[in-house]
Amino acid sequence: MVRTNPDRAFFLKASLIFYALWIVSFQLVGRYAVQLPGLDMTSAWDQQIPLIAAFIWPYEICYIFPFLPLFILKDWHRFNRALLAVMIANLLAFIVYVTFPIAYPKPVLGHGFSERILLLEYTYDFNPGANKLPSLHVAFTWIVFLACRKQRLSRLGDFLVLFVAILITFSTIFVKQHLIIDAVTGFLWAGGAWGMAKLLYPRFADPRQEARLAFKHMIRRIAPLALFALVLILFAADLYWKIWIKW
Repeated sequence: MVRTNPDRAFFLKASLIFYALWIVSFQLVGRYAVQLPGLDMTSAWDQQIPLIAAFIWPYEICYIFPFLPLFILKDWHRFNRALLAVMIANLLAFIVYVTFPIAYPKPVLGHGFSERILLLEYTYDFNPGANKLPSLHVAFTWIVFLACRKQRLSRLGDFLVLFVAILITFSTIFVKQHLIIDAVTGFLWAGGAWGMAKLLYPRFADPRQEARLAFKHMIRRIAPLALFALVLILFAADLYWKIWIKW
C-alpha cells in the first residue's frame, strides 16, 4: 500500500482552494478594469517582435507550473512564503490594474492548430485588455522558481526549472498577451514580493512551528486583511475614476 505524503496532500488541497479564490478575485478586478479607459503602451520594440503562435504551449504551462513546488519542496515553510508572496504580488498588481489600465489590439491569427489554441486564450481574455501590467503570468512563474530553488532538485534540475521560467516569460511576449514592459515588471514584481514575504512571514506565522500549523495561523491572520484590501482597492478605484472623469 502506497502511503501519501501528508504534507503534500495538505498543501495540494490548500493550493486548489487558493487557485479557485485567485481566479475569482482576478476575474472580479479584470471585469472592473476592462470598463476603464485603457492606455496602449506598445513600444517600437513590441511592434518589431513577431507573433509566434507555437509559444502558446509554454505559455499554457504556467497554469500548472504553480503546482511544481508540491513535488520539489523539502522545506514546506517555503510554500507558505511563496503563497504569501503571491498574495502580496496580487494585491499590489490589482492596485495598478484599476488605476493604470493597459489595453491594446490583438493581432490577426492564422488557421493552424497553435493559432486555434491561442484564439481560445484571446477569446476568454479581457477585451480589449485588462490586468496586463505587471504580468502576473510572469510574476507567479518566478515566485515558483524562487520557492523551488535549492530544494530537492540537483543543479541540473534547478537549471531546467529556470529554463522553463525563462521560456514562459518570453512566451507571454511572443503570443502577444503581454508587452515587454509587462513581462519585465512581472519579473521585478516577483523578486519584490518574495523579499517582502521573507520579512512578513515571521509576523504572520512562527517558522519554528510545523509548516502545516504555521500555514493555518498565517491564513487566519491574512485572509481578513486580504479580503478587506481587495474591497478597499475596488472602492478606492471607483471613487478615483468618478472624480477623475468629473475633473
